[in-house]
Amino acid sequence: MMDYIVHNLFSTEAGVVWLVLKWILVVAAAGFVGQFGKAFATYLMRRARERKGAEAQSTPGTAPEESGPQRPALQEKPFPSQPATEPSARLRDDKKQMKAQAKQQKKLLKKLFK
Repeated sequence: MMDYIVHNLFSTEAGVVWLVLKWILVVAAAGFVGQFGKAFATYLMRRARERKGAEAQSTPGTAPEESGPQRPALQEKPFPSQPATEPSARLRDDKKQMKAQAKQQKKLLKKLFK
């Protein structure tokens, strides 16, 4: 019985060798396509993030430059959200309010999911 299995496994009459080679090629092709698709999707996501970042940094009403690389010295830096001359007491109050709001939201979510 074992001789029959070994003989048919490696014989070209039954076509098992060609069947195995076909499956190996199909699996290798699927792996190549999958890996290529993953790399391409990663590239597209990175490019979309870069465009979104460039649009956020550009001034309203103007489009970012599409031709050629941008020089770091020519790029405009975004303005800080709060001026540096603001008193620290006001900053502390804002921080406390934000913390209290976050705590309330957390409690509300806890009640909803009980």
